[in-house]
Amino acid sequence: MTTKTDQRWSDRFELGNEPIPVEALTSPEYFALEREKLFRRVWLNVGRVEDLPKPGSYYVKDLDVLRTSLIVARGADGVVRAFHNVCPHRGNRLVYACSGSAKGLACNFHGWTFDLEGKCVHIPDEDQFSGVRKADRGLVSVACDVWRGWIFINLDPQPKESLTEYLAEIGQDLSDFPFESMELMVTYVMDVKTNWKVFLDAFQEGYHVPYVHKTSLPEGFRGKDVSAFMHLPSLGIYKRHRWFTAPGNPALQPTPAEAVILKHDVRYTLGAAVPPEHQPQGVNRDHVPFWSFDGNVIFPNFFVGTAAGWCWSYHYWPLAVDRTICEARFYVEKPKTAADRVAREYAKCLYRDAIREDMVRLEGAQQMLGAGVLKEIHLSDQEVMLRHNYHVVEDYVRG
Repeated sequence: MTTKTDQRWSDRFELGNEPIPVEALTSPEYFALEREKLFRRVWLNVGRVEDLPKPGSYYVKDLDVLRTSLIVARGADGVVRAFHNVCPHRGNRLVYACSGSAKGLACNFHGWTFDLEGKCVHIPDEDQFSGVRKADRGLVSVACDVWRGWIFINLDPQPKESLTEYLAEIGQDLSDFPFESMELMVTYVMDVKTNWKVFLDAFQEGYHVPYVHKTSLPEGFRGKDVSAFMHLPSLGIYKRHRWFTAPGNPALQPTPAEAVILKHDVRYTLGAAVPPEHQPQGVNRDHVPFWSFDGNVIFPNFFVGTAAGWCWSYHYWPLAVDRTICEARFYVEKPKTAADRVAREYAKCLYRDAIREDMVRLEGAQQMLGAGVLKEIHLSDQEVMLRHNYHVVEDYVRG
């Protein structure tokens, strides 16, 4: 069990209580090590199968942290694959469109053409090439696998672990959550001048909630029956990944808009306690009495929030030591009634407002970390998930 007792989280998981060096957040040299020794060696989520609705569907995923661009495609056989977005003739970028559907992909430089399984099917003026065979000039493939509808890639030519092995316990934890019953409602993309770990830190603790979210969630996640500082009642820390349970306020006083929503569905109000009969499979692992949602961090840069009737994801893609792209996606169960549609729209807006409140703090934090005034930062026991992340990153960087 991982439910909170009198023992400190850091002691229970043997993570210590030492300060964290600021170098991990500001050093270009440290970031270069992260790029080569971490991001090139792990499984990274790059989308969902719904992004490839039929055979011939494809999309381009630019990964600046890995200095490459990928094509993720569903072949005529229905299999999802990934390739480097490069023509093997002379290295031209093969696809410039963000997404599409086609039987084949043709290079706009010299017309070399490939099918969605990666095979080269046409070389113009082929007899002018000596020793070049189409069968040997297919697209450069990337390790690709799908788990519960989520598409993952690994740039290691020979990954040391399968995706299932990499996800391990957190994959088992989430195996019953109804991801397939939900549809994408909105995507937000944020380009923020901050380190990717500073960005992720803001979504691994509830310590900030009473201060940052006092406008959007004035009573959310806290009240007389739960901690005023949103202490986490339950969490789990694995080899690389981690999760937490967010408490809900059982005495939440709804706004007028929320009151309308709650008449139809108790699940779409962020910060409220969700009754057990409305909690889906795959959540609330330790059966805490006032459950709101679970936050799941799949190392290194993928966050999945699982709630009742909806879920959301964050991807923190580093561009530089002090710049990160965050892709936020909000998924909701398909509506059955007009009331469902109203509830979905309300939840989307609340989600948007909470994100905005988080964003305004991050660039200021990075600016002052980069000023060199502080050499280290200090974490409370309620920030144990941050501490774990720094430990795992350090193991990769120094390993």
